[in-house]
Amino acid sequence: MKESHSRSIAKGVSWRVLGTLDTTAIAWLVTGSPLKALSIGGIEVFTKIFLYYFHERIWQRVKWGKPRQTHQTHQTNQTPQTHQTIQTLQTNQTPQTPTHIHPTFDQMLSRDERQQFLRQKSKVIWLTGLSGSGKSTIGHALERKLMENGYFAQMLDGDNIRSGINSNLGFSLEDRQENIRRIAEVAKLYCHSGVVTICTFISPTREIRQYAKDIIGAEDFIEVYVNAPLEVCEERDVKGLYQKARKGEIKEFTGIDSPYEAPEHPALELNTAEEPLETSVEKLFNYLQPHIRS
Repeated sequence: MKESHSRSIAKGVSWRVLGTLDTTAIAWLVTGSPLKALSIGGIEVFTKIFLYYFHERIWQRVKWGKPRQTHQTHQTNQTPQTHQTIQTLQTNQTPQTPTHIHPTFDQMLSRDERQQFLRQKSKVIWLTGLSGSGKSTIGHALERKLMENGYFAQMLDGDNIRSGINSNLGFSLEDRQENIRRIAEVAKLYCHSGVVTICTFISPTREIRQYAKDIIGAEDFIEVYVNAPLEVCEERDVKGLYQKARKGEIKEFTGIDSPYEAPEHPALELNTAEEPLETSVEKLFNYLQPHIRS
């Protein structure tokens, strides 16, 4: 850590007091004259303070011998823990703004200005449910329906995100947490830009979804439960993921060896096992309109 100028001066003064006493004592022994010894000591105290100050400032710029700062990363091979693990992660992930960073949010276009330009109100629609429940299918259809009705929307899909910005993450509880943290921050940026943002993520636990809600903001977070029984999801599984999970080829797969906690009070529930896609999309679109209409 770089020291302040005042600290360097204080250190210089304290050091020179000791140094001057030593120099005066030696000069007295060599010259045998207390007056000469005090004169020598009195002169050198001023010159040595400035020399020490500049010496210190120069060494502050020298990187040799300083320990390197390292950043902690998530381990992808850890076993999922209890909810206490999530609380610990939330505490450890509290952002610390470096002293040399100077955000300029106050100079950017405001959210209201962007919403007025787009003639809509932005929200984040968070679709959660088992793999195969229909989240992505509904999300794509909703995105298109919104655009056809004059709304500007952007869909953020789980598989797409994991093939790009989150390609370095696995499926441990810690990595699922980081996956949601990153995408919630992205969704928040879209929302601030006035965009109706559709997120389709399994987000298996209530705490993980609450974590996303806290980042995005409760007033902008619309939780939609895409409900379909596990057996229906397995029948729809064109990717063969459930089959691989049951064979042990995929570990920590939600619904098989990793739990899914259904929302207790979602804004809307879509039962895709009992109603066709068009009905689910129309129901969701009608629910959203009062929230996003300018």
